[in-house]
Amino acid sequence: MTSLRSFSNWVFFFCLSVCLGIQFQCTTKTKFQKLETKQLDTGLVYVIRPEHTSLALWDYDCIISKYPEKFSTSVTPKPIYKINLENGSLGYLRLSPGTYRLDVEGKSDVTKVFQIKAGEEKYFELKIFSETKMSKSEMMFREVNKEDSLSEILSVPFFIEVKSESI
Repeated sequence: MTSLRSFSNWVFFFCLSVCLGIQFQCTTKTKFQKLETKQLDTGLVYVIRPEHTSLALWDYDCIISKYPEKFSTSVTPKPIYKINLENGSLGYLRLSPGTYRLDVEGKSDVTKVFQIKAGEEKYFELKIFSETKMSKSEMMFREVNKEDSLSEILSVPFFIEVKSESI
């Protein structure tokens, strides 16, 4: 009886170890090295998710969509890129001048509309916060300046750079 219990405990811990190993070690991660250089014909947009230990369990897919021609609330923009942000990570995109919308997939109330010009840099932080320990987490995109972004990135020993994927 005790050997069956110890065997089942061993199997449980083995399966748990394999699952955790797959989750945390089999993904490719790149340590942040430096900001990209500006180009005169495109804008550069950074989307940053600061490290926050208590809210680190979930990753969020951020969708960047482009409005055709001019912005209008009656027009639905076309999704063009997706960035999967995990805790303590950033993604960046070079975008042609125009009007864009930044959303968190599955969260209709988390959105940011912005314009980018040629040669311009913009920094957006996915801010996740909780009013109290027992309340539901809230999130929003907040535009921040370059200095605040770098301060946040450099305050973490291993800030991860993630690649965007076309939709």
